This record gives sequence, structure tokens and C-alpha cells, in this order.
Amino acid sequence: MSTWIWLTLMAAVAQAFRSAGQKTLSERVSLWGTTFARYAFALPLAWVYLFLQLQWQDSELPEASTTFLLYSLGAGLAQIAATAFIVRLFQLRNFAIGIIYSKSEAVLVAVLGALVFSQVLSWAGWVSVLLGMVGLIFLNPPSQQKGLRSLFSMSAGLGLAGGFCFAVTSLWVRQASLSLGVDPLVASAYTLATTISMQIVLLGGFILFREPHTLGKLVQQWKLSSTVGFLSLVGSIGWFTAFSLQNPALVKTLGQVECFFALLLSTRLFKETHTLREYCGMGLILASVILLLWLA
Repeated sequence: MSTWIWLTLMAAVAQAFRSAGQKTLSERVSLWGTTFARYAFALPLAWVYLFLQLQWQDSELPEASTTFLLYSLGAGLAQIAATAFIVRLFQLRNFAIGIIYSKSEAVLVAVLGALVFSQVLSWAGWVSVLLGMVGLIFLNPPSQQKGLRSLFSMSAGLGLAGGFCFAVTSLWVRQASLSLGVDPLVASAYTLATTISMQIVLLGGFILFREPHTLGKLVQQWKLSSTVGFLSLVGSIGWFTAFSLQNPALVKTLGQVECFFALLLSTRLFKETHTLREYCGMGLILASVILLLWLA
């Protein structure tokens, strides 16, 4: 299989476990503290990873253009917002459904990529993306409200907002990496280290101003926080590198396999239960992933 497929699968597994860690951490520290943990404890490792890539590729540090810095900053801000939306969603819904709502990013990446960056999919690629989206609709439990109001809820709004911000993050990360014009592994590593550094400064400054006591709580929870940071780094390495190699819409469609790991974790770790409707939705997502792998 192609390299981007293995990287995406690695990222999906790491992200599912990271999200489980974030759900647990969100019960002990604030929303912003939980969001900050994924960056603070990943930053040193991100620069180490970049250094190793430079040594392995026998390459110098790429020149950071204004275009690169703007796309990296935008991606960093969008990812902060997306993470905050999803952490808040964990507090309203069960773990697996929270992950599922965020997977709306796959179709949003495809639409935005085609409209803004001319990243057009084949007809089969669109079928795969839309099939996965139908699966997500099945995974949305029916509301007690009637009519059009049944389509809207706080959980749905947060999930779609998170999915949209993740979609923007994916597209801008790819543009940042491509703007460097260097080896994809070096470009993705440099984009990752730069983006996380910006996130640390922006979100860290916000927390110091609004809730400085949160930093002390993160230190107290250092084992869980560092685990979240490490898993976040592993996932980001997979996502960022895959984005530099393949259309983000296909990467995110394959990344929906995270839902299966989320279902397993929610059942075994958080003792959550699921309906037949939700399992049918999982089946549709699996079909979309199988179609995508067949196309690849």
C-alpha cells in the first residue's frame, strides 16, 4: 500500500487514543487546559523529530516564506478552535459520538479543497466521501424534536464547527508544506514544529492571562498530559506527512477508521453502549474506507 495510507492509519489510531486521554483530562482541568496539553507536551518532541529528518535527508532548515508562516498560523488557530469544540462536545455527548461528529471534516475537506484549492476528486473518490457522510448521518441519534428543528442541536453544531475547523487545518497544512518546495518529509516536519510553536505562544499566553492556575493543574496531571501530548505528536506526524503526499479529502476519508477505535475505547474504557443504528453507520463508513483503499 502507498505510504500515505500507512501514515493515515497510524494517525487515526494515535488520534483515537489521544482523544480518549483528552476526554479523561477534561474531567480534571479546564477546556483550554485540555486543549493546551496536546501542544505543550508535544513541542520538544516535534523539534527533535524535525532535527532527525534534517539529518536523515541531509538537508538544511527550509526558508520560511510569508506564505508559509501565514498558512501555518491559520492552521494552528483553526486546530486550536477545532480541539476546543471537540473537547466541549465530549462533555455533552458520549466519547464515540463526539469523535463521529468531528468526522464531518472529510466531506468538508473535499468540498473546500475543490472550491478553493482546485483539489478535484474523481467520481469514485466523491462516492467514497459521500458514503462515509451517510454513515455519519446514521450515527447521529434521532432527536426527540420534530420537523427541521430535529436537524439542529448543540452537539451537532459543535461537531460540525469542529469538523469545519479541522478541515481548514488540513487544507492549510498542505498549502504550508507545499509552499516550502522541499522534500515532503522535511516540509511536513518543519510545518509541524512551526505550527505547534505558534500554538504554544498563542494559547499559552491566553491561559496565562485568563486562568494561570490551569498550568499548575496540568503539571499535577503530567502523566496523562504528557501521554496526550505524545499521542498528539504521533498523530500529527502522520496527518501532516500524509497531507503533503495526497489530497487531504482522501486522507481524511480513510482517517474515518478512527471511529472504530473510538467505538472500542468507548465500550471498553468508558462503558458506553451503542445502538443498532450506530453500528449500521459504522458499516457504511467501513464501506467508504474499503472503496477508498480499492481505488488506491
